[in-house]
Amino acid sequence: MPVAEDISTLERKIIRQVEFYFGDENIVRDKFILEAVKEDEGWISMENMLNFKRLAELSKDKKQILSALAKSDSGLMEVNEEGEGKIRRSPEQPVPENNEETRKKREARTAYAKGFDKENTKMDELLDHYAVADPTIVNITMRWFKNNDKTRGFKGSVFLTFRTEEDCKKFVEAETNKYKDTVLEMCMYQKDYVEMKRKEYEEKKGKNKGKKEGKEDNKPQKEAEPEKDKAVEFPRGAVLKITGLGGEITREDIKDKLAKEFEVNIDKTEGDVAFVTYQKGEEEAMIRFKKENFAKELLEKINKAEKFVVMEKEATVSVLEGEEETTFLENSLKEMKSMLNNKRNHKRKGGPARGGGHGGKRGRR
Repeated sequence: MPVAEDISTLERKIIRQVEFYFGDENIVRDKFILEAVKEDEGWISMENMLNFKRLAELSKDKKQILSALAKSDSGLMEVNEEGEGKIRRSPEQPVPENNEETRKKREARTAYAKGFDKENTKMDELLDHYAVADPTIVNITMRWFKNNDKTRGFKGSVFLTFRTEEDCKKFVEAETNKYKDTVLEMCMYQKDYVEMKRKEYEEKKGKNKGKKEGKEDNKPQKEAEPEKDKAVEFPRGAVLKITGLGGEITREDIKDKLAKEFEVNIDKTEGDVAFVTYQKGEEEAMIRFKKENFAKELLEKINKAEKFVVMEKEATVSVLEGEEETTFLENSLKEMKSMLNNKRNHKRKGGPARGGGHGGKRGRR
């Protein structure tokens, strides 16, 4: 994004939007742009660019868009004003590989910020504000949680990815950071935030374990009882997230893909897969594996294949990390305990030991 004084607010928004499309965070996942940059030495016509809804909402004037991009000092985009004009990502800034090294570099220039209005904050407003207030921000991720009714709620915090590590450092170390008229209550590096949440999770797990042991010690000694279910400690780095599915794709289709092309053992008893959270027709699947860092190692193999296609649908694959991983594993543990309790209660009531099924229960392997 530019710093020149003669750039209007609209021009800043245009530059921000186009540089988001071609930026490191988006381009590795954008199938259209990745395919387009392979033709005509990477040039994309303005006619095609106006098919992007957000850009077209800002301006449909091709000359205005080209003029705005020419004022950017980031060096990301090149402009050709001949004819109706065309643009491309600068060959001097090659598209990064979608791998662990790229992820770590992105994390190093990403900050966590908390203190946004949970009810009234909108992505468009965030983009408009930071396009002017801090043009070095190249990507904004609002953080969400799922309610019991499966609706989403905004957590009041975001991840802000900056153009450089130095830009990120200036933001994190600033005496105060404001959004509109509100002083943000917490700003820190993303990696520090993830580590903080990991420690909180470990402490919470230790306290709960201590309480449970204390209750057991205070119980009067009786005849030995059957052993209770022990708290499961799921391996970390072992949850693969696949988005862009849907249609007629089933769990079996996903597992077959992993088995045939990436050597994943999908045997129900001796295999690598612990659990698949997915129903036919859903856009997203979560696959939890049995071994520590299995998903991370598998993702490296998938990234080398460039595309991950299931039943003619090209999907995006990532690994759950940080708070998102912790939340998913905690919910998985709760669901597992609930299923075990339901089975026990069913047996106590004299229900049939077989044939009851779970009626299409979400997440069966």
